[in-house]
This record gives sequence, structure tokens and C-alpha cells, in this order.
Amino acid sequence: MTAKRSISLPDDVDAWLNQQPNASAAITSAVRAQMVTNRVNEVLRHAGIEVTEQGKARWRDRLAQPMPDDVLDAGRRLLDAA
Repeated sequence: MTAKRSISLPDDVDAWLNQQPNASAAITSAVRAQMVTNRVNEVLRHAGIEVTEQGKARWRDRLAQPMPDDVLDAGRRLLDAA
């Protein structure tokens, strides 16, 4: 099932969407990515980790380097358990 919505967008977002072959698919992809981010934040809060802007910046710096496999595995286990 699908739903039709009417939304207002900033000019730069509108310009970008006008360049996409399928604006609905681009919007759906962006919203789903945000949904995943929200779910990850929820899982982290459940694990006792509060996500802050300062923490995000610190992780962006850390993620510029390869992440060890054991850390990736631990993250996957946390998500699977949620």
C-alpha cells in the first residue's frame, strides 16, 4: 500500500529531488535511512548509551579509521538482541 502526501521542502532539497529519476524512491530511501538511525539510537539508549552531538563527532573521527572485527561483531549482537 502507498500513501500520497503533500509536503513543503527547502529550495535546495527541491532542486536535488528534481534531478532524481524517481523523487518518491529518493524520499523513501532517505526516510528509511532516518528510521534506521532512530532505531540504532533507541538500541543504544536501551543499552545505557545516550547519543549526543559531541559523541557523534567523536565517533565520526574514530570511524575514519578501520573498525576492528570484534567491535563490529559486538555491535551486530547488540542490534540482534534488541
